[in-house]
Amino acid sequence: MAVYLSPVGLAAAPAANTLNVLATYKERLCWKYSVNSSTQPSVTVTYTTGTPKLVDTTVFVPVTAQITITTQSNNCVCNPHIQTYTENFEAAFQGQTAVPTAVNVTVVGRDQFGYCVNSCGIASAYAINDSLTITITPPAA
Repeated sequence: MAVYLSPVGLAAAPAANTLNVLATYKERLCWKYSVNSSTQPSVTVTYTTGTPKLVDTTVFVPVTAQITITTQSNNCVCNPHIQTYTENFEAAFQGQTAVPTAVNVTVVGRDQFGYCVNSCGIASAYAINDSLTITITPPAA
């Protein structure tokens, strides 16, 4: 459905060539589930980066999140429903003079929960909050 990016507060001064961001994904589910059930959805998110592009003094890095949400039918683990979503966003690094030699995306923490929950406790969507650190390696001078 959508990806939302927010800045992340740090306990220490930020490092050069590093971006700290909260990526929030809100995805609609084809198979609803009870938030009170002992069997909750499982989530995997895999991050890949595209080719960085230098525009003036800013490097733009395309990031793709491949999200897989697995829900169970009627608390039966023998009948999983797997849904896959792809979300894209751009990370920007200012004050650059060349395209980086490497880009790394690290998940620092994750919070996930049912979303769009009705009065009976049935969720029709799922939210994932990933705290990310995106780091570029500039070329040697």
